[in-house]
Amino acid sequence: MKIAFRSIRAKLFVYFSGFFLIIVSFIGYNLWIDTKESSIEQIDMGLAKINLQILTIGGLERDFLENEITNHDFYKLRYSAYLTKRDSIVTKVLQNIDQLAQTSHTTSQGLDKAVTTIKSELVKYERNFRQMIQLIKKKGFKDAGLEGQMRRYIHAIEVSGYSKDLTTLLMARRYEKDFIIRKDLDYVQQVDSISKELKKEIEQKVQVETKKNALFNLLEKYRVTFLELVGIEEKIGFDNRSGLRKELNDSFEVIKSSISQINRMMLIETEYIHANIQRSNWVALVLFLISFILFSSRLIHILSRPVRLLSNSIHEIVSKDFSTQVPFIEIKQKDEVGKLSADFAFMLKRMHDYISEIKTKSSNLEQKQRLLMDSIRYAEQIQRAILPEKEELQSVFKDFFVMYKPADLVSGDFYWLSVTEHRVFLAVVDCTGHGVPGAFMSMIGNTLLNKIVKENHSQNPAEILEELHIEVKIALHQEKYKNDDGMDVCLCMMEGLNQPNQEVKVVYAGAKRPLWYFNEGELTEIKATKRSIGGQSKYRPFDNHSFTLPSGSKLYLTTDGFNDQHDVNRKKFGKLRLMEMVKQHAHLPMPDQVNHYTQVLKEHMQGNVHQRDDITIVGVQL
Repeated sequence: MKIAFRSIRAKLFVYFSGFFLIIVSFIGYNLWIDTKESSIEQIDMGLAKINLQILTIGGLERDFLENEITNHDFYKLRYSAYLTKRDSIVTKVLQNIDQLAQTSHTTSQGLDKAVTTIKSELVKYERNFRQMIQLIKKKGFKDAGLEGQMRRYIHAIEVSGYSKDLTTLLMARRYEKDFIIRKDLDYVQQVDSISKELKKEIEQKVQVETKKNALFNLLEKYRVTFLELVGIEEKIGFDNRSGLRKELNDSFEVIKSSISQINRMMLIETEYIHANIQRSNWVALVLFLISFILFSSRLIHILSRPVRLLSNSIHEIVSKDFSTQVPFIEIKQKDEVGKLSADFAFMLKRMHDYISEIKTKSSNLEQKQRLLMDSIRYAEQIQRAILPEKEELQSVFKDFFVMYKPADLVSGDFYWLSVTEHRVFLAVVDCTGHGVPGAFMSMIGNTLLNKIVKENHSQNPAEILEELHIEVKIALHQEKYKNDDGMDVCLCMMEGLNQPNQEVKVVYAGAKRPLWYFNEGELTEIKATKRSIGGQSKYRPFDNHSFTLPSGSKLYLTTDGFNDQHDVNRKKFGKLRLMEMVKQHAHLPMPDQVNHYTQVLKEHMQGNVHQRDDITIVGVQL
């Protein structure tokens, strides 16, 4: 055994075995890394899906609170499409969370605690939300629930004829309504105090004992019912800092925090894996070189010219980074050196194939990335080409500015101008999404507006929005696929712009985007119809708002990107703050206004805050 080990064949066997183990270890390690990376991608996809569903749940809850709690049919039928759809999505979210918890990488990386927190907080959120819905149903609205009972009691007292002077009773109803509207507990004391006065008034003015007792009974029922309604309002919470509303808000924040925590951990893990891949590649290359150096140095003293030739050939190949341009001098012998030469030639060929494959894949990836970015940049040029030119705006308005800041290269916002013989149409549109999806929607919106106004000759803003809604649903096949993609629009039609020192007639219609105008030192807002263009939103007719403004007045059309932009503390800029800023600087020339807005936005986003949505503001002077 000792002699066999000292032979060339035995030594080569030992060295090649070691080299093989290194390669196998490297391959096994890379397979393990690939498995981890695939698991991380699976978790990322699951998180993205859960996050989107949670945002959808929040949207449905907002729609419910905006549309249903003041809807008589909800209290009559005890049914809401918003709640039905929300319950379905909550079930799916819980299923997705369970699937995420079963992922092997979730347990191995200690993410199970965060996933469990998300599920427990969602279950808690769901329990509190259902309790809040039950309280809302019990509270009622106008003639339904406790509100209905309370008003029937007080109405019965009112029509009893106990007194011609109903001042005290009307004061009780006023304080009751003030509490319902303002949620201020001071009004509870006022109702209690006025109820005592009303009781004294009945005591003095009603002589018939049975009638007096009946009125006292109605008054007590009214007071008890009102206090029960107050208790329900306190349980629900007057704002996000009290009651169930606070608990819901706290749970939602914990869910968001847990999702963010998992995302951060996944990002760190991904960076760690990529670093390991790069490090392992360098280690593999170094080990490969070391193996050949050791192999040559150990055998050179017992081998003659064939070995030196083989060694020189190997050295030249290694020094040229295994270039295919360097030929390998194969030793044509039948001994161990010859077999070694043949084995190395085979190994070198496999290495060349491996390196060639890596270079090809890398080149293809770089080319695809370059083509993709070139396409997006070209799409940016195309999108900007559809926007009104500066000269077009100058030919229509005395002065103007455009603040147009896409979140990505291409934008889901766009502004649109159409000039006819006597009328000028101006719109700012916020499409669903941003980036490439939003850009596609913006192209569709621009094309459809041109078709409706320039080809169909529609002149009525409200009718234009209705036609645009129909065209979007047809273009996106929304009746078939039930998607909610669409756009929010602020649309103005102006007459009399070319007549100096004359009043300008403005007709405005909006789909969730208001119009602001500045005149005589005041900034006025005209609210939009609470309905988007496209999608499955509840039908509401679009309304025209017609008014005249003197020459020199200013109009402001915006998307929600500016006021929704958060700072480093995730606090939004806010609509009221934006309106106040516009009002304070409306007296400046238009270019100075937009320069100020840009500086304020830059300061608001200090601290490595990314722009979350496309931003568009268009201001024009009539």
